[in-house]
Amino acid sequence: MSQIDSTEQFRKSLFTNIRFLTLLSGQGISYFGDSIAAVALPILVLHITGSGFFLGLVGFLELASLIVVGLPAGVWVDRWNRSKVMLAADFGRAILIALIPIASMAHIAIMPVIIVVAILSGILSVFFGAAYTGTISRIVPQEQLGSANGYFEAIESVAYALGPSIAGILSIKIGPALTLGLDALSFVVSGLAILSFRDHGIPPIPSFSKSNFIVEMQAGIDAVLKDPVIKAASWLWGTNRFVFAALIPTLTFYILKTLHGNSEQVGIAVSLYAVGSLVGTLLGSKIQQNMGVALSGQGLMLFGSALLSTNIWFPTVFISSALLGLGEGVLLVCYLTVRVRRMPEDIVGRVYTVTSSTTQGMGAVGYLVVGILLSNWGGHITWIVLASLCIISMIPSILMVKTS
Repeated sequence: MSQIDSTEQFRKSLFTNIRFLTLLSGQGISYFGDSIAAVALPILVLHITGSGFFLGLVGFLELASLIVVGLPAGVWVDRWNRSKVMLAADFGRAILIALIPIASMAHIAIMPVIIVVAILSGILSVFFGAAYTGTISRIVPQEQLGSANGYFEAIESVAYALGPSIAGILSIKIGPALTLGLDALSFVVSGLAILSFRDHGIPPIPSFSKSNFIVEMQAGIDAVLKDPVIKAASWLWGTNRFVFAALIPTLTFYILKTLHGNSEQVGIAVSLYAVGSLVGTLLGSKIQQNMGVALSGQGLMLFGSALLSTNIWFPTVFISSALLGLGEGVLLVCYLTVRVRRMPEDIVGRVYTVTSSTTQGMGAVGYLVVGILLSNWGGHITWIVLASLCIISMIPSILMVKTS
């Protein structure tokens, strides 16, 4: 095939782009495993400790890895082969997650294992995310990035619509620790998908000057700070992570401890949250991705959390969960597309880690705050506080947009 024909096929349709479809299918399986872990792990932690604080601690340790290794990881990934980084991260996380069901079957204390796994898998996720972000921009043309991000988020939402209910049932039937084994298997499948396409037809990473490590890191920081739109989007997503990063554990605690529900109801709530997210991502990919739309997504999440703070009726919990997902889907597609579209490819890994270190770092702190709120004040007060913080968080982004 000639270079012209190859370029034409590259631009013709996402669904004739084999590289895109391979990555999408592998990530879809991985998302399904993640959706099971998102429900099974909080249930396991609550079963072992009965504490909302430990729910927050586990989430904090996983996200805090970005604060420690995020900035240097961006430089390294921009220097390395991105597909190999993704491959190593997937297989590494498969081994780590498998340690939890192994510890359960061997009757080893599970909480220390969970803590170690949270820290190390969080570090691998940093490298995977930076490499994955750069890979998308190399297999999908600029004008299709919004649609591509929408499809990735949509298939994640489909996975979260199916996986949590399965996780809730399996947690009752075989226990949450063994249920986590499915997440380990999903990383293996994702790694095999990456292995199948990583050396076929993807152009080489653009060359860049391997100058001073600190200089390269600073280039990523400067690129973000000099772009007012990326700053506004990153602040909005970062404050959203501070408030809602622990959304699934908070729903789990609220249903099991505050409303005295069961694991199946947790699964239903999380699945409906994912259905809402699916609708939001599809909607977000079809409309113009800008800060006004992103703020509308945050507003929907505010409404959903406010509803949860005032009711004890399960149908309203389910409706609120769907609203939270709808808002998050719209906001996330806007944030991801703005971030990739406005940055040159040779520094996209560093831009990813600069923005993610900030946003996920805020999420890590939010996990601890939510854990403390749940332990001391319970579910209703926690949702009231989260709704209040959501209102406050929107003000700086609105001011940044008006200024820019």
